[in-house]
Amino acid sequence: MSADYADRLLSLPRYSELGNAAMKPGLRGVGHLLAAMGHPEQKFTSVHIAGTNGKGSTASMIAAIGQSAGYRIGLYTSPHLLHLSERIRLNGIPVPDTWMQGALDRYGSLFDRLQPSFFEALTALAFLFFAESSVDLAVVETGLGGRLDATNILRPKLSVISQIDLDHTQTLGNSLTSIAREKAGIIKDDTPVIAATGQAATQQVMQETASSQNAPWVEPGIATDTYLQTPLRTYDLHSYGLAGEHQTHNALLATRSAEILFPEARQDPLFILKGLERVCELTGLRARLEVFNKKPLAILDVAHNPAGIAAALNYMPRDGTVHLLLSLMKDKELTGVMRVLKGHSLQVYVCDLALQRAVPASDLARLLEEYAINVAGTGSVSAMWELALGRVIQQESILVCGSHFLAGAFLSAVHL
Repeated sequence: MSADYADRLLSLPRYSELGNAAMKPGLRGVGHLLAAMGHPEQKFTSVHIAGTNGKGSTASMIAAIGQSAGYRIGLYTSPHLLHLSERIRLNGIPVPDTWMQGALDRYGSLFDRLQPSFFEALTALAFLFFAESSVDLAVVETGLGGRLDATNILRPKLSVISQIDLDHTQTLGNSLTSIAREKAGIIKDDTPVIAATGQAATQQVMQETASSQNAPWVEPGIATDTYLQTPLRTYDLHSYGLAGEHQTHNALLATRSAEILFPEARQDPLFILKGLERVCELTGLRARLEVFNKKPLAILDVAHNPAGIAAALNYMPRDGTVHLLLSLMKDKELTGVMRVLKGHSLQVYVCDLALQRAVPASDLARLLEEYAINVAGTGSVSAMWELALGRVIQQESILVCGSHFLAGAFLSAVHL
């Protein structure tokens, strides 16, 4: 990857380093930026996705279904695991370094003058890339929240909202309904909306917002382990690209969205089934209950809040201790995570990430011990992996989760 463009973008204020101090909530800044770039956001069709958990998976599934139906699909997600270019994809392929470098050469002086945040700048570049690449559809995931997120400048063809849970409470509010209201901010007037938020109260927020915006409400349907049932048809899930019960709900959202977005998918269910089966291959999605070792079983996941970590742990085998490599960010619901962990048989290996937002390993180890959760060691990601690998025995397993940043550091350290 070209160090020039990556270093320049990463030098802008970032939430991953500065937290709320890096945020520029509202659409004025990104609006000025996009106006000066010729309004690329108005030159392609989009679907906009918000939610606490599952929005990245849902976005990738929609993209994969579109690709399987023969469309040219742009995909914008965050954060990245290894390379900045992963966030902006065309038919699953990361944006070329040469394009990014050229775009920064063209608009570097504009960035210097307007001083956008990292996310504003990257969002504007993503929209420019999609416009210049003549995508048939851009699948765009919000960064944080929805109402004030830079991506909310879009006028999408469809708004999609996945599961709502407590996360970023200092920014979005400390109740599910307050967070839901922020996510519901992506709902636009006269634009269809589909939501599966997981709670009656949050679902009600979505329906009330849709009604006030005159946005047509789309019923998602029913998800089970073996089939998805939408108002159009029933899909038997013989083969499925993403593991975990929680992914069936994301698949339902993606399937119902695809029925609306792609005429071919409405006519032939095979496009949807192929997209769901090949989602990782088609979009480059990683670290969603990704099995990277079989003996012992070792799984990598980006779960980073109580609901996500609970889903990951519930997927692990129940007949032996789970050796958990863990790192958490300071702005997460730490108490909620501790309560989830306490309900499982664990040996926890606390990974030290060189990241200002991360809870220092010594502090996290102390918190785990306060909840009587076994701490097997603290240290670097590679050291904790070697330690866990040396201690795991038959019937036991290894799980690496707690943040996207840990997943990325692990992939880099273990060269996966």
